[in-house]
Amino acid sequence: MKQPKILFLVVIALLPLILVSCSGTAQPKGGWSGPAVHDGIIYVGTRDGRVVAINSSTGGQNWSYPIDPPAAIYTTPIVDGELVYVGTYSGRVYALAIARGIERWVYPRTGSIGAIVGSPVIANDTIYISNSDGMVYALDTTYGDLKWKSEPLAVKLWTSPTVMGDTLYVSTFDGHIYALSMETGELLDWSFKSQAGFASSPVIYGDTIFVGSFDRCLYAIKIGSDVPVWKFPQEKPAGNWFWAPPVVNEGIVYAGCLDGKLYAIEAKTGEKLWEFDTGKPIVSSPVLIGNLLIVANEAGNVYIINSETGDGERIKNPDNADKPTINTQIRTPLCAREGLVYIRGEDNQLYVVDIEKREVSQPIPLTEEE
Repeated sequence: MKQPKILFLVVIALLPLILVSCSGTAQPKGGWSGPAVHDGIIYVGTRDGRVVAINSSTGGQNWSYPIDPPAAIYTTPIVDGELVYVGTYSGRVYALAIARGIERWVYPRTGSIGAIVGSPVIANDTIYISNSDGMVYALDTTYGDLKWKSEPLAVKLWTSPTVMGDTLYVSTFDGHIYALSMETGELLDWSFKSQAGFASSPVIYGDTIFVGSFDRCLYAIKIGSDVPVWKFPQEKPAGNWFWAPPVVNEGIVYAGCLDGKLYAIEAKTGEKLWEFDTGKPIVSSPVLIGNLLIVANEAGNVYIINSETGDGERIKNPDNADKPTINTQIRTPLCAREGLVYIRGEDNQLYVVDIEKREVSQPIPLTEEE
């Protein structure tokens, strides 16, 4: 009974985010698709069910591809140099040509594999993606042919698979981490079971998996072991879930929490080095530019934090310093490129933060151009 209970609590907690995406066949308004940048072009899923390509220099739309039938997009696009791939809540995977947004293939051609929430990953000319039926699919990137699908791993999979060597690692709401062969999709000998479900996708650094749990702790799990190396906090849980995957750099784990705090943790020991309180839930992972961490909270504030000291400052709203950095909520993954951070707001607009200047751009509308 534990798995259905965990899933029920997750759905209740996320109901404001996904309700409109589950309400029949009406045009969706939702999804937490973040931006991806490749060769000066920004690719992002919009709240009205399209994939758009934005010229980063001009802010103009190169192309717009409407998902048909309309569907919410929770996955962040992934680009391999020729195609951009995206999964939809309607249970289909699309491959679009980066130059003009022309559909190269869609899987399945008809029907659905079940709602897709976790973003895809690419390795060895294969796209790996999980679905709400609890399975992982492997598709050929060129033609979209099915290579394999795993056995059901959970009631639902909303996390993204993580690649390490020739193995996929998948975390589940019922507290499992599974290891799958990338070649065949078969379960390997090692798996890990926790009493609480895992909230975030797994992040691997060296031979250790770092993952957030619904017991309000972050875990470090050595691959091959059946007991955690450590959990954080060690004495009592944090104020809320570690929903977003952490970032690990040079032996330090940086983890945002729904309690509004960003924690810096020693990767080997689980010792807290510092914490920075943003005051509102942190839904997306921080990004690193040099020794600076950029983190956004749900209220729309963006902070720049020194990764060594934990000292930080808020980026001011260009129109009113007393308001949040941007005038909308932030629930999507951030993308950092060449000193700029790209953010898709809940108002269906794209924002660009210049880290050196400590400035945020005027929003770029993602609505369909006439």
